Amino acid sequence: MKAVIMAGGQGTRLRPLTSNQPKPMIPIAGVPCMEHIVALLKRHGIEEIVVTLQFMPDEIRDYFGDGSDWGVSMSYSVEDAPAGTAGSVKLAEEQLEGERILVISGDALTDCDLGAVLDFHEERGAEATMVLKSVENPLEFGVVITESDGRITRFLEKPTWGQVFSDTVNTGIYLLEPSVLREIPAEGEYDFSKELFPMLLEAGRPLYGYVTEDYWEDVGTLEQYMKAQRDVLDGKMRGARPPGTRLRENVYVGARAQVDDENLEGPVVIGENVRVDEGARVSPYCVIGDNVIVAAGATVERSVIAEGTYVGEGAEVLDALVGRHSYIQERARILERSALGDDVIVGEGATIAPEVKVFPHKTVESGANITQSLIYETMGLRTVFKGGIVQGKFNVDLTPEFVVRLASSFGTELDPGEVVTLGRDSSRSAQVAKRHMSGALMATGVHVRDLRAAHAGVVRHDVLAGKSSAGAHMRVGEDPDEVEILFFSSDATPMSEADQRSVEKVFVREEYRRAHGPDVGELIYPGRAVEQYVERLERAQERKTTEGGTIVVDFSGGVAGLVASRVFSRLGIGAVVVEGFTNANAYTTGTRRTSLTEALERVGRIVPTVGAAFGAVVGPTGEDVQFVDDEGEFVPPDVMLACLLSRLRPRKVVLPIDLSHGYDELVQEAGGTVERSRAGLGNVALKAADVGAEVAGLADGRLLFPSFLPAPDCFITLVRALGAFGGGTEGEALSSVRGRFGERFGSVRRRRLECPWAAKGRVMRGLAERFGGDPDAILTDGVKLNLEDSGSSWVLMLPDPDNPLFYVYAESDGDGREAESVLDEYAKLVEGLIGEG
Repeated sequence: MKAVIMAGGQGTRLRPLTSNQPKPMIPIAGVPCMEHIVALLKRHGIEEIVVTLQFMPDEIRDYFGDGSDWGVSMSYSVEDAPAGTAGSVKLAEEQLEGERILVISGDALTDCDLGAVLDFHEERGAEATMVLKSVENPLEFGVVITESDGRITRFLEKPTWGQVFSDTVNTGIYLLEPSVLREIPAEGEYDFSKELFPMLLEAGRPLYGYVTEDYWEDVGTLEQYMKAQRDVLDGKMRGARPPGTRLRENVYVGARAQVDDENLEGPVVIGENVRVDEGARVSPYCVIGDNVIVAAGATVERSVIAEGTYVGEGAEVLDALVGRHSYIQERARILERSALGDDVIVGEGATIAPEVKVFPHKTVESGANITQSLIYETMGLRTVFKGGIVQGKFNVDLTPEFVVRLASSFGTELDPGEVVTLGRDSSRSAQVAKRHMSGALMATGVHVRDLRAAHAGVVRHDVLAGKSSAGAHMRVGEDPDEVEILFFSSDATPMSEADQRSVEKVFVREEYRRAHGPDVGELIYPGRAVEQYVERLERAQERKTTEGGTIVVDFSGGVAGLVASRVFSRLGIGAVVVEGFTNANAYTTGTRRTSLTEALERVGRIVPTVGAAFGAVVGPTGEDVQFVDDEGEFVPPDVMLACLLSRLRPRKVVLPIDLSHGYDELVQEAGGTVERSRAGLGNVALKAADVGAEVAGLADGRLLFPSFLPAPDCFITLVRALGAFGGGTEGEALSSVRGRFGERFGSVRRRRLECPWAAKGRVMRGLAERFGGDPDAILTDGVKLNLEDSGSSWVLMLPDPDNPLFYVYAESDGDGREAESVLDEYAKLVEGLIGEG
């Protein structure tokens, strides 16, 4: 058997440590990560090794040579162009000579018992065996579910929390028979997890998963890198002995080191030719590379300092990473979870704040206080998307600098010369955000269509009309101190999770495309964007269905009110606008917002007086609509959804997985069908656009009519409602229709449970193991069980994607008490799984 070490990764998430060296060469306890893997193979008698290379290949070849220094024979295969994980192994096929092969990553740390893997593989007659491991956070890996004998039945690459049906993940260690290698195409990119293994699974080939209890750590982030260092120092990985002389237990000191070893407290590794001056302090969990000097009075705690670095008198390095040949001058402070690249100079008395990255060859002036990362310019680092939206307190979380960085990441993912449509609400904070986004996009070579003050529906229409290939809208959130930024794809749907991840990768790497001269983007102020939106609305709803109808509307001061008069006049609607919008640039942050309850009461008093078909309060975003009926009574949004479905009689509807089954029955009675999507508005919108639904939405006032726009929009909601309950039709009044449904639709009950991040994967695995054998269980988003054949009694256990929470939903054929009983039963089950840790 031969081994293939995959060592082509760039390690972008580990920058600045990997800016000047490939990821497999980053040192773990003084030894390159890949050297630990070579030693593991040697211990298991695997001495013929092929290494696949791509990024900075000479660094690895020059270090390992032919492998003789490690008692193995090493050869190399270099990718000229990206070939994918499986494709890179295929390129080395001639060197493998048709033998069984073990594939292992050169940039992960493990002491896996490879002999046990081989025994497992042979006992089951497997063609391919994946080594699996249970981890706390499976989102960055491929999750796998197996039968009791280890046969793989399902896996999913890099899922969301709602799709995590196991916390058992793919480690990237594979044992493959020659027949598997023959299935890989000779040209093009081809991946083990995305293409090869799904093909084997679908074909019914013997694909098995071996779950290891041995140590394994994916050294993919700076945090994981520091954890791996500590794990090796604590002896958690067998066979990983740091270099140097072992003075006592876990204190290792290299040759010619000048250090008072009596003052060293382990675990600690001191490299060769290191000098630690009198009065300096090196604490446990430090790894000091060769030729490092720690001057008098300096403090180094829980840190990794690479070779050739100088730490000046009185300087502090606290829980940080410092690259090669850096110079930390007197009294400088490098604080927690910060990282310096190679050849960085930190001036006297300067401070590098926690979680700041400084890329190679940067100079920090004396006395400077660096609070954000130094890459091309000064920037910070934080999680970007939450629920598909970027949001934060203006000038606290969401600063102008952050918006520039976000927009630069967004623009980098678009092709040069593409066009993006931008709009905003009336707030000054949204104005600031949009202007910074415009400039940053143009700096990446992207053109900007600036619609200025326009609600999100106008921006979406501009994108959908082919004027641009993407869009973004900036607005105030529910908290007036917050700003939200929505991103739209070329079909005006919310940005997909895959595209969000792509933007986040650029955001984390902080490497943006820069345009110069004539390639800089152009700023365009289009003239008829609002008129074209109104024309589209007019085509979407026949005038005869609305003409003569009267409604009462409060726009909550939002910019949707700018469009109202044109919409209502074009469709012949007699609208009483209670609170419109007069000046797009006269927003005052101190203005008191009328509460929703007050607005509904005010609209409700006017509706019977003017004989309106209904009244509505539109949210400030122009997306959600709350209704009062023709008698002035509030219609709860879940009941309003039922009223619209019963009157519109749509053929195809998309609803999220957590809404009442009663909606399905309502639609089916009229000859239609309901398809369920994952929870969340973005998922509903994407599903509705994909399947061509006529109606979609949530039971909170946000409704979608995808033939108009693949997102909630107040005007299409208002005109469709008027077509159903007033205007030119002779249908039932809204008060009469809602009377059939009462004050609540369905009997869905919900329970919110606190669930630590580290427990989520374990809970999902426990649920999948318990219910995975049920052919009726739905694992699309969380775990949903139908408790009766009719589907009207069910329970859904769903992790929150953005918070340390788990939700349990239940509905029963009976009244709410039966649903509460079901909810209690399954909430206790989930609580038990949460507490098992």
